[in-house]
Amino acid sequence: MTPFRTARAASAVAALALLALHGARAAEPIVAGTLTTTPPMMSYAADGSTLTGAFVDLAAAIGAKLGRPITFKSLPFPALLPQMQSKQIDIAFTLMNDTPERQKVVDFVDFYDLGTKLLVAKGNPAHIEGVESFCGKTVATVQGSIQVGLVAEQSAKCTAAGQPAVENMQYGNPADARLQVQNGRAAAFLGNAPVMVYLARTAGDGKVFDVVPGKEYQQSPIGIAVAKDNTALRDALQKALDAVIADGSYRGILEKHGMEGGAVARAVINGGH
Repeated sequence: MTPFRTARAASAVAALALLALHGARAAEPIVAGTLTTTPPMMSYAADGSTLTGAFVDLAAAIGAKLGRPITFKSLPFPALLPQMQSKQIDIAFTLMNDTPERQKVVDFVDFYDLGTKLLVAKGNPAHIEGVESFCGKTVATVQGSIQVGLVAEQSAKCTAAGQPAVENMQYGNPADARLQVQNGRAAAFLGNAPVMVYLARTAGDGKVFDVVPGKEYQQSPIGIAVAKDNTALRDALQKALDAVIADGSYRGILEKHGMEGGAVARAVINGGH
């Protein structure tokens, strides 16, 4: 082989290597921080290692549109935004409400609408009829969630009316917070509506919990949280989610998990207010 052909061959090899490297980078997974104890959105299957739920299926559909898989990293709720800021995760894909306060730190690609419901022990032994029943009682929430603010607001109303304040036990993991209701330490757990309804229907074959009927608070969107300086990823996720909505797979996933009530018509950036 002549030196010219050798040089051309080497150049071709280098070009192929560059293309392969570019392809590998393009296929790098998007790492999503999440809570893994929020069925029917996200939980472990019976084998203890396989994640299942609506968010798992949505992430797979969105990743297919992007050409990049979305992989999950289990984290306590308070760690989600700090881990994103320190580049340990790329996004937070979980039950995180899009609020103006959080929009100061991250951007949201909103993908579902939900509210807060009250989970109580079966038979409602504490006689909780709504947040107005909380005065002098102990309730449980997830640390850093919007439900913390709802409890604080109600507690202030209680004391202003001359009644005892509300004690709020806050936990990093929803399962730990719900356990306080089950063991009688808390009169109610405040959580996202679809999860509360699911748990009341399924935990212990429906014999462990009830939801307080006719009461839902804080209706607002939840979104995929993305760092403020990662607008390219934010916009790509919005485009991919819109494509999943348009082709019908979004609706099919929600119906599969009994969550179609909170379906959105399109992906909105920072729609919470």
